[in-house]
Amino acid sequence: MKKPFGIMLAALALGSAALALAADAPKPTPSRPPTAADWAALAKLPDWSGVWEVDWRGQRRVAPPPAAAGAAGGPPRMMRAQMKLKPQYQAMAAAYRAGRQKGENIQGEGANCVPPGLPGIMSQPYPIEFLFTPGKVVVLIEAYMQFRHIYTDGRKHPDDPDPTFMGDSIGHWEGDTLVVDSVGFNDTVQITPGVPHSDKLHIIERIRKVDPEWMEIQTTLDDPDVLEEPYTTTASFHHLNDDIREYICVENNHDSTDDKGRPGFSVEDKK
Repeated sequence: MKKPFGIMLAALALGSAALALAADAPKPTPSRPPTAADWAALAKLPDWSGVWEVDWRGQRRVAPPPAAAGAAGGPPRMMRAQMKLKPQYQAMAAAYRAGRQKGENIQGEGANCVPPGLPGIMSQPYPIEFLFTPGKVVVLIEAYMQFRHIYTDGRKHPDDPDPTFMGDSIGHWEGDTLVVDSVGFNDTVQITPGVPHSDKLHIIERIRKVDPEWMEIQTTLDDPDVLEEPYTTTASFHHLNDDIREYICVENNHDSTDDKGRPGFSVEDKK
């Protein structure tokens, strides 16, 4: 049976619209297959083999800036500049802290298996591993079974990147330091607990191995809508003779148990 002419015109119009949208959609940067020379060039990069874990035990002290060199007790394991929030966001941070003191906000979205995104995912007390391939560095993260792509093939950020937990990351090498530039984060990512970011959040990481057993990652957050000035931290990571393990988290798993395995708090009981 022949289709009515009007229906055929409507179908053609829809098809044309779909093709127009596809044409306007951002296209991935074309890449050529890696050559033997590309693979050989990887041997010239720093050796970051093995896995690395943030120094949450405080085994190593990060070298402080000159102004902090004489601080009592020595420099901390993680150097932090003071985060200076704009007044509106200072109020949000204060309200969040006040809620925690009252027993509120005890658990964030991580309790529902939602990863923190960048930069928080890089400071979890779980190992990370770097994999080098031509044009790309991949970071495997045990926490939440996450991974990051850092493109080192010379591409630029998309004009309108899709918001994601990890953002769009491009990198380049400055000697033995990998400089990573990331933009395009979703609304789950927070500047600090209780404080959201704007669409102008820009994160720069400088990753370098300082000796066979230690790595340092300097992270700078720049968000002119939320921060009065860029905020920088430097964290130590130590080398582990271990492997990335499987991390399983079940979303909406609300029940807990005490140290003897007895049922703890249950959302169903509260209902």
